[in-house]
Amino acid sequence: MINFIKHEEEFYGIFKLVSGDEVLAKAVITKDHQESLVFLQDPLCVEIVTNPISETKVARGMGFIKWQQLSDEDFYVIREKDIICVSTMSKQIKLLYQAFVMAEGGDPIDSKTSGYRIDPDKTMGLIGDIDDYRTMFEKIYKTKNNP
Repeated sequence: MINFIKHEEEFYGIFKLVSGDEVLAKAVITKDHQESLVFLQDPLCVEIVTNPISETKVARGMGFIKWQQLSDEDFYVIREKDIICVSTMSKQIKLLYQAFVMAEGGDPIDSKTSGYRIDPDKTMGLIGDIDDYRTMFEKIYKTKNNP
Protein backbone atom coordinates (compact mmCIF):
# COMPACT_ATOMS: atom_id res chain seq x y z
CA MET A 1 0.00 0.00 0.00
CA ILE A 2 2.78 2.47 0.80
CA ASN A 3 5.21 1.18 -1.79
CA PHE A 4 4.63 4.31 -3.90
CA ILE A 5 6.25 6.50 -1.20
CA LYS A 6 10.00 6.95 -1.41
CA HIS A 7 11.55 4.83 1.31
CA GLU A 8 14.44 6.08 3.45
CA GLU A 9 13.49 9.75 2.81
CA GLU A 10 12.15 12.01 5.54
CA PHE A 11 8.82 13.73 4.87
CA TYR A 12 5.96 15.40 6.74
CA GLY A 13 2.95 13.12 6.52
CA ILE A 14 -0.61 12.58 7.64
CA PHE A 15 -1.44 8.99 8.53
CA LYS A 16 -4.95 7.57 8.94
CA LEU A 17 -4.64 4.50 11.14
CA VAL A 18 -6.95 1.48 11.43
CA SER A 19 -7.60 2.60 15.03
CA GLY A 20 -9.29 5.73 13.61
CA ASP A 21 -6.52 8.11 14.66
CA GLU A 22 -5.34 10.72 12.19
CA VAL A 23 -1.68 11.36 13.00
CA LEU A 24 0.55 14.16 11.71
CA ALA A 25 4.30 13.57 12.00
CA LYS A 26 7.74 13.85 10.52
CA ALA A 27 8.23 10.36 9.12
CA VAL A 28 10.59 7.94 7.41
CA ILE A 29 9.45 4.69 5.80
CA THR A 30 11.79 1.72 5.63
CA LYS A 31 11.63 -1.97 4.73
CA ASP A 32 12.29 -4.62 7.36
CA HIS A 33 11.89 -8.33 6.52
CA GLN A 34 9.50 -7.67 3.58
CA GLU A 35 7.35 -5.36 5.73
CA SER A 36 7.29 -1.57 5.59
CA LEU A 37 7.76 0.20 8.90
CA VAL A 38 6.99 3.87 9.48
CA PHE A 39 9.10 5.79 11.97
CA LEU A 40 7.16 8.75 13.35
CA GLN A 41 8.80 11.65 15.13
CA ASP A 42 6.73 14.07 17.25
CA PRO A 43 3.34 12.64 16.19
CA LEU A 44 0.34 14.90 16.75
CA CYS A 45 -3.42 14.62 16.36
CA VAL A 46 -5.75 17.39 15.25
CA GLU A 47 -8.34 18.48 17.78
CA ILE A 48 -11.39 20.39 16.56
CA VAL A 49 -12.76 22.85 19.11
CA THR A 50 -16.34 24.14 18.94
CA ASN A 51 -17.41 26.99 21.21
CA PRO A 52 -20.98 28.33 21.16
CA ILE A 53 -20.91 32.15 21.18
CA SER A 54 -24.67 32.69 21.20
CA GLU A 55 -27.79 30.76 20.30
CA THR A 56 -27.16 31.30 16.59
CA LYS A 57 -23.36 31.52 16.37
CA VAL A 58 -20.63 28.96 16.91
CA ALA A 59 -16.87 29.51 16.81
CA ARG A 60 -14.83 26.60 15.46
CA GLY A 61 -11.11 26.14 15.48
CA MET A 62 -8.44 23.50 15.42
CA GLY A 63 -5.39 22.74 17.45
CA PHE A 64 -2.84 20.00 17.95
CA ILE A 65 -2.42 17.51 20.77
CA LYS A 66 0.24 14.85 21.29
CA TRP A 67 -0.74 11.50 19.82
CA GLN A 68 0.30 9.59 22.96
CA GLN A 69 -0.46 12.17 25.62
CA LEU A 70 0.79 10.22 28.64
CA SER A 71 4.13 9.27 27.13
CA ASP A 72 7.43 11.17 27.20
CA GLU A 73 8.50 9.50 23.96
CA ASP A 74 8.70 11.51 20.78
CA PHE A 75 9.56 8.63 18.44
CA TYR A 76 7.25 5.74 17.44
CA VAL A 77 7.26 2.86 14.97
CA ILE A 78 4.08 1.65 13.25
CA ARG A 79 3.57 -1.16 10.77
CA GLU A 80 2.20 -0.77 7.26
CA LYS A 81 -0.78 -2.99 8.05
CA ASP A 82 -1.88 -0.48 10.73
CA ILE A 83 -2.16 2.33 8.16
CA ILE A 84 -5.23 2.97 5.99
CA CYS A 85 -4.06 6.08 4.15
CA VAL A 86 -0.98 8.30 3.84
CA SER A 87 -0.65 11.81 2.45
CA THR A 88 1.81 14.66 2.74
CA MET A 89 1.08 17.80 4.74
CA SER A 90 0.25 21.01 2.92
CA LYS A 91 2.78 23.82 3.34
CA GLN A 92 0.47 25.69 5.71
CA ILE A 93 -0.15 22.68 7.96
CA LYS A 94 3.56 21.82 7.88
CA LEU A 95 4.42 25.30 9.21
CA LEU A 96 1.74 25.03 11.93
CA TYR A 97 3.02 21.56 12.85
CA GLN A 98 6.63 22.77 13.07
CA ALA A 99 5.65 25.79 15.16
CA PHE A 100 3.73 23.57 17.59
CA VAL A 101 6.63 21.12 17.91
CA MET A 102 9.07 23.97 18.54
CA ALA A 103 6.77 25.50 21.18
CA GLU A 104 6.55 22.12 22.91
CA GLY A 105 10.33 21.89 23.04
CA GLY A 106 10.81 19.42 20.20
CA ASP A 107 13.04 19.60 17.16
CA PRO A 108 13.87 23.08 15.90
CA ILE A 109 12.59 23.97 12.46
CA ASP A 110 14.90 22.48 9.85
CA SER A 111 17.22 24.66 7.77
CA LYS A 112 14.97 24.42 4.69
CA THR A 113 12.20 26.35 6.43
CA SER A 114 14.29 28.59 8.65
CA GLY A 115 14.46 31.09 5.78
CA TYR A 116 10.81 32.07 6.32
CA ARG A 117 11.94 34.72 8.83
CA ILE A 118 13.73 37.62 7.18
CA ASP A 119 15.23 40.46 9.17
CA PRO A 120 14.43 43.78 7.49
CA ASP A 121 17.22 46.03 6.25
CA LYS A 122 17.46 49.51 4.69
CA THR A 123 16.61 48.17 1.21
CA MET A 124 13.29 46.97 2.63
CA GLY A 125 12.48 50.31 4.23
CA LEU A 126 14.02 49.84 7.69
CA ILE A 127 15.21 53.19 8.99
CA GLY A 128 15.82 52.43 12.65
CA ASP A 129 14.64 50.67 15.74
CA ILE A 130 12.17 51.65 18.45
CA ASP A 131 14.75 53.38 20.63
CA ASP A 132 15.87 55.59 17.73
CA TYR A 133 12.28 56.61 17.00
CA ARG A 134 11.48 57.23 20.65
CA THR A 135 14.41 59.66 20.86
CA MET A 136 13.38 61.36 17.62
CA PHE A 137 9.72 61.73 18.69
CA GLU A 138 10.75 63.10 22.09
CA LYS A 139 12.87 65.79 20.37
CA ILE A 140 10.01 66.73 18.04
CA TYR A 141 7.51 66.87 20.91
CA LYS A 142 9.78 68.97 23.12
CA THR A 143 10.56 71.52 20.37
CA LYS A 144 6.88 71.93 19.39
CA ASN A 145 5.72 72.37 22.99
CA ASN A 146 8.62 74.63 24.03
CA PRO A 147 9.08 77.33 21.36
